[in-house]
Amino acid sequence: MPQGIDLTELADLVVIGGGASGLIAAYAGAKLGLNVRLLEKTDLFGRKLAVTGGGKCNFTHEDPPRPMADRFEANPRLLVPLLKRFPFQRVVGLFREVGVHAKTDNDGCVWPARMNGSRFRNLLARAAQDAGAELLEGQRVSGLASVDGVWEVVSNGDAVRGRNVLLATGGASYPQTGSSGDGLAMCRELGLECRDWFPALCSLRPERPVGHLSGNTRHNVLMRLEVDGGEKREATGHFLFTHEYVSGSSVLNLSGHAARGLAEGRKVELVVDWVPEKSEEELRTELGVPGRRRVANVLAPLVSRRFALDLVERCGIPAERTVSELSRAEREAAIRELKATRFRITGTEPLERATVCGGGLGLEEVDLATCRVRKLDGLYAAGELLDTWAETGGYNLHFCWATGIAAAEAIAGKKLG
Repeated sequence: MPQGIDLTELADLVVIGGGASGLIAAYAGAKLGLNVRLLEKTDLFGRKLAVTGGGKCNFTHEDPPRPMADRFEANPRLLVPLLKRFPFQRVVGLFREVGVHAKTDNDGCVWPARMNGSRFRNLLARAAQDAGAELLEGQRVSGLASVDGVWEVVSNGDAVRGRNVLLATGGASYPQTGSSGDGLAMCRELGLECRDWFPALCSLRPERPVGHLSGNTRHNVLMRLEVDGGEKREATGHFLFTHEYVSGSSVLNLSGHAARGLAEGRKVELVVDWVPEKSEEELRTELGVPGRRRVANVLAPLVSRRFALDLVERCGIPAERTVSELSRAEREAAIRELKATRFRITGTEPLERATVCGGGLGLEEVDLATCRVRKLDGLYAAGELLDTWAETGGYNLHFCWATGIAAAEAIAGKKLG
């Protein structure tokens, strides 16, 4: 322990984990008058927070509470009360108090104005310290137990004592930032129901090779995920081919459901409509105009040159075939590929490279109004440790802020702000 820290002093709140939910809980708790001690195992707080959103840190979304709840993989009825208490306006206002001004893009994502993720992280950590929270780095927690109504956290061999403990250890993606998933082991040792980690926002590996299309992108596709057993989900957005994977926001927002299906041994397919703005009849008209242009050249403006050549080959259409020479069967095959290309999915990016992971402490173990663990007095949980995740767009960080503040407010018995 650093010099000057009195381990015999009983803290009101010990926070394990110095990521988004841990930092905001430390800030809120200290502002509400709690004696807060935060334990972070790395040498820097908020490492993952600093790289979110490509290092620009989209920290919330302007969706109202009910539509925002629908972005999460959880029963919306569980989340709506929490999100109503923490609408994005409240989050934006809170960060304004610590020096972060917000700007909103055309998709409704909210970003810090005139600063990057590292600066955002630094302001939040400094605000927590200025409010009176003790932020301790290099603290590796190896034990957690309640003794005579007091929680004892073993950190670097020393016992840190608190009336309350908040588990804010994050998930298991980007382990280089400190998110190594160790909170799951802590929860299981306490007898809590948990689910193994799995990648929830990640690229997907298709069965057929796509490396020859690497770098090809579409900005507005309509995608359907089909999982054996009848499950179907849709997403719209960006699509990108990489050397081994398919990616982009449309893929990421369905990837958690795909990963779960794969883990359960079910068949998983993505069905992509590359031109949702065009009907099949419109495409028949475009491919039915007489002319000497090659089919791939006609299709290239709709997708890309390389993808058009790939599509023609997959349909069995000779590369030199002109639109005038197309048979009806060839035309229908091309339209079918444009409107419903199928990718059999056989795997995902490794968990450590996922933007967000699923799994964690079961929501049934936690009262989301207070983030208190139901079975154990004085124990709370927040952020990505909880078994839910959301689409891209700032929702996952919003959940971290909401749960972290909810825990601090419940312990303090009063509302922040």
